[in-house]
Parts: sequence; C-alpha cells; structure tokens
Amino acid sequence: MLRLLLGLVGVELGVMARRAATTALLFVIGGVFLAGTVFTLLFATFIALADRYDALTAALVLAGVSFVGAAVFLLIAYLRTRRRRSSGYGAVPTFRSPVVRPSPLAAVDPTLPPAPLASSKTVIGIALGAALVGLILGRRI
Repeated sequence: MLRLLLGLVGVELGVMARRAATTALLFVIGGVFLAGTVFTLLFATFIALADRYDALTAALVLAGVSFVGAAVFLLIAYLRTRRRRSSGYGAVPTFRSPVVRPSPLAAVDPTLPPAPLASSKTVIGIALGAALVGLILGRRI
C-alpha cells in the first residue's frame, strides 16, 4: 500500500515538475520580450527628446528618471527587509490603555495531562485513507 501511495506521489511530482518547468520557460520568454520592449521604449523616448531638445539633454532626462525610479524601488526593498520588533512567535501588541482587558484564550487547567500529539501511524493512516478515497472517486490528491 505504501508503494502505491509513493507511486502516486511520484507521478504527481513528475507532472508538477513538468508544469513548473513550462511555467518557468514561459516567464523567461515573457521577460525577454518585456526587456526588449523597455529598451525599445527608452530608445524611442531618447529619439523624441533628442528631436525636441539636443542629445545631451535627452540622455540626462532619461538618466534622471531612471535614477529616481531605481531609488524608489531600492528604498521599498530596503524597508521590506528590515526586521520588525517582536517579543516572540505570535506576539500580541501591547495595549496602552489603563483598562485591564481579559484574555481571549481560556485558562488551562494544570492538573490535566497534556493532550497527546498525533503519532506517525495516525498521519500515515490519514494519508492512506485520503489516497484510497481519491482513487475511489477518481480524483487526484
């Protein structure tokens, strides 16, 4: 049964790998066309500005616009990489109100034993059951 489940997963992984490779290839082709479009647009803009003004002014205008755009994107990227301050996983922001707020979580009785974690047999059983139901219904998991 485990061999059947692994075979189904292997077939699914192969399909997913082919789909991911096709998607990546389409993104690369689209990126090449987009880069060509951007360079063509820059060239056309340079020609239009050089026709109206001189070539040096056109080049300086395009360089200035590119610099401002790059600075904005780099600033956004820098701000996204800064770490947020937190006191731990799932930290709740502190309230600055003098009113005491009750906890939304129920109190845990310390005399009760801790709930048992799911064993590997339980997880494998659930996965096998889902695989069987998927085979019976004719759908992929």
